[in-house]
Amino acid sequence: MIHTLALLALLAANVMAKRVPPNEVPPIVTDKSVFSVPHFPEGGPAQKGGVVEAREPKTNKLLWQVQIYKTQYDEKLEKDVQDVFITSLTLDKVHNLLIMSDEKSRIFVLNLATKKVTQIE
Repeated sequence: MIHTLALLALLAANVMAKRVPPNEVPPIVTDKSVFSVPHFPEGGPAQKGGVVEAREPKTNKLLWQVQIYKTQYDEKLEKDVQDVFITSLTLDKVHNLLIMSDEKSRIFVLNLATKKVTQIE
């Protein structure tokens, strides 16, 4: 009986540590690029989320990828519950900027000409 209770406690802890998958963020399509925020980027940083990329619209060839923020992981906690994902993406055509927010309600601006990232909030 003690072994059964211990097993159930371990299973419950494992289930509670998992998070729901992030919502998809619609890409922004222009004549020259498709801007997107892949939650699980291929060939990107080891962290999940926090990346913006541009692809060629016709060929889907990766043009560039920028890490917007770095997630600091606590090795004592489950990694997946610490992931922070981008939740919105907007293009400011006038100023040539991508504006995005994340699950922590932070706002970031990516200058498309320089690829410089600025955190506003």
